[in-house]
Amino acid sequence: MSKLLLDTNILIYSKDKNSQFHFKSQTLLSSSFDFCITSKNLSEYYAVTTKRIIPLLTSEQALADLEEFSAYFTILYPNELSLSILKKLIKKHHPKGLSYMILK
Repeated sequence: MSKLLLDTNILIYSKDKNSQFHFKSQTLLSSSFDFCITSKNLSEYYAVTTKRIIPLLTSEQALADLEEFSAYFTILYPNELSLSILKKLIKKHHPKGLSYMILK
């Protein structure tokens, strides 16, 4: 079985039914590859899906997705503690993605 490193956008499209790439991402994820993602993919996924005025996902839904991804994909990260810290910070602070400041 071939290993394949997923881009964060594939994960996002797989959950965004309004995306033109939803079907293609679902098809890819149901293929026979051994998928890998990075801890950076997980933090990017959370940030992108929880930002916007009307976010794609709630904090709880995005966190549940991180758990699902952790169960199905090989996660590449600096060390095992990194993922644990990310999840604890999300649970404690419930961030909503990046905020943009307008400088005047």
